[in-house]
Amino acid sequence: MVERVIVAVDGGPASRAALDWALARAATVPMRLELTTVVELGWSPVDGLDDDFQPVYERALAEATRFVEKNLPELKTLSVVRRGSPVDELVRAAADADLIVIGTNKTGALAGAVHGTLPLKLADHAPCAVAVVPAGWVSGGDRVVVGVEDDGTQDAPLRAAAAEAVRLGQPLDVVHAWSIPATLGVDFGAAVPYDALIEAHTDIVDRALQQVTAAHPGLAASAVLMQGAAAPVLVEAAATATVLVVGTHGRGAVAGLILGSVSHDVLLNMPCPVLVVPPARADADTKRSGATS
Repeated sequence: MVERVIVAVDGGPASRAALDWALARAATVPMRLELTTVVELGWSPVDGLDDDFQPVYERALAEATRFVEKNLPELKTLSVVRRGSPVDELVRAAADADLIVIGTNKTGALAGAVHGTLPLKLADHAPCAVAVVPAGWVSGGDRVVVGVEDDGTQDAPLRAAAAEAVRLGQPLDVVHAWSIPATLGVDFGAAVPYDALIEAHTDIVDRALQQVTAAHPGLAASAVLMQGAAAPVLVEAAATATVLVVGTHGRGAVAGLILGSVSHDVLLNMPCPVLVVPPARADADTKRSGATS
């Protein structure tokens, strides 16, 4: 299957990191690449005009196109200038894509503050998977990490993470975080059933691991159960990862939260490139695989 990949380009260091990541992926995945830039209507630099500002985006796109032609001349590449809201335009583009790649300047462990919301909003609303790559990314990492929860959203990220591990020839860590529910607090003298609690969470991660190994018997995969809040656990587990894969509820604005708190917090504190996979993607991938097999 030829993967349809869109890279968002704006000429900045985060944009270059996204492009580098996509080109590294092209070495192992047949793909059609679209480079796109979005000229936001009604916005320009201080004392600048829209007509003065648009060429900046176009030059960034042209530079990215030349970079691809120089480094991967055999890669089929399309360059597109869009005008409008960056989120809206990229979400529209995602309707015909398998993956959107976008860079972010938000890096560093548990820094705590929002730095640019475009990657967050795009990952929340895009119908396809979204790879968010931190500025300054360089190839490295020794494993793929995927976070799983017992909420019905784990199938798609599990499948995507297993595919990434197979593609990269790296082991897969299936990570699940657990903590003692507040309702079991000791204030009321309740005995916390530690053994039963740990057994229940162990079952969650073991079932996820079995799902992966059944689909990929030769893949080196491990179940990792860690105590703590989910986002910090995943950030810690992915400290040496090539990519961290997380799911999203795909509820968009209706849910009132971007992505869900776990994926949201991971993207604010990303230790490596993060692949956000919407739940509906599993069905779409199954249909496409059946049509092309």
